[in-house]
Amino acid sequence: MESLKSKWSSLPLRRFFILTVFFSMGIVVLLSALIISFCISFRHWLLPDSNAVYLTIEKTSPDGVISTQTYLLKYGKDLEQLPTLFYKEDGVLNYEDISKVRYNVQKIENTFDKLSPKRKFAYQICGVLMIIAPAILAFVGIILCGLYFYRKKLKKPLELLSCATIQIAKQNLDFELIYNCNDEMGALCDSFEKMRNALYENNKVMWEMLEERQLIQTSVAHDLRNPIAIIEGYTEYLDSGLKNGTISYEKIGHIVNNLNMAAKRLEQYTESVRLLNQSEETPLHQKTVLAKELINNVTQDFMILAEQNNIILQVTQDLSDEKMQIDVSILYRILENIINNALRFVEKQIDIHFMLSKSVLSITIIDDGKGFPLEVLKQKKKLIWTSGKNEHMGIGLAVSRLLCKKHGGSLELSNTTAGACVKINLIV
Repeated sequence: MESLKSKWSSLPLRRFFILTVFFSMGIVVLLSALIISFCISFRHWLLPDSNAVYLTIEKTSPDGVISTQTYLLKYGKDLEQLPTLFYKEDGVLNYEDISKVRYNVQKIENTFDKLSPKRKFAYQICGVLMIIAPAILAFVGIILCGLYFYRKKLKKPLELLSCATIQIAKQNLDFELIYNCNDEMGALCDSFEKMRNALYENNKVMWEMLEERQLIQTSVAHDLRNPIAIIEGYTEYLDSGLKNGTISYEKIGHIVNNLNMAAKRLEQYTESVRLLNQSEETPLHQKTVLAKELINNVTQDFMILAEQNNIILQVTQDLSDEKMQIDVSILYRILENIINNALRFVEKQIDIHFMLSKSVLSITIIDDGKGFPLEVLKQKKKLIWTSGKNEHMGIGLAVSRLLCKKHGGSLELSNTTAGACVKINLIV
């Protein structure tokens, strides 16, 4: 029973509507036949079919003898064709059509005129009912069929879509539209849910980008505070010392040197912001390439770079001859930023592992250095970091993270027993 009910509810709209109309019209026809049959039976009860017509036929013979005969006929039937009168004259059997003989209706029983007023009214009502009842039932059947179709197939999905539209109008995308049905409305709800999810993901990416931009501004403002404070302090000290004549040339040289270092750091921070903005504006140009061939070509350049720095670069791969859609320049920039950052802290060896699975290119880079500082791992969303010595770091990782997101992927930082670990995932 439950299986039949589920199949009935999962029928396509067109088939469900046709079957509903067919079923409704069947009920209408059945009820109409019952009402008409009842009305006919009731009319027969009011005025039975046994109404009798008595005909008296009168004939005058040539000798003046008048003879009469009486016939009992059925009403409305035998009057259409009157019987033939047979008689004998001089021993010969003769006949003539009774229509040529004078006759009259002597007695009619159970006629409509003899019914009582109440029975006449009931008789007429039955006649009218036999005509209008099918029309009324058909009209009611159409309305009920429409209401049933709306309630069963349209009401719930339309209410869900209406509520979902209101939520979207309120800029709320954090909900889920669920309508488990395999008909056209189910497909419409599924499409709407896909649209909502796409909008949600797009907005999520947009808010993440805005958050990242805020983080960039916060990081840059924080990093700029120290060199600016140093410059302001030294300028005030110089101004005061020169006015009082209490500052030596040796001290001035030391201050100038520190001011020069602070200015270089400001320049470095400015360049960092430029690189980050450039990464955000970088267009995505994907092309189809052989995965194994591309990785072999890309890693050759980094092999030479590692040799120049007396570092061992170990490359392993789990790739086949399958193709992938990727922006080669973005892949190269990501690897360049991360490997250059690793070369700053590595001791002897860097290991890179490539794996392609289900349209995801995973790249794991591990060096045998000291690993990432705890403050970096605790603040994974921060894009620009400074060490305890105010040494600028992390810009390569920040740029790489933005490029990974642009390619639909991610960048994760962690530490292993061997050292720092960077895991890259790119949608290809």
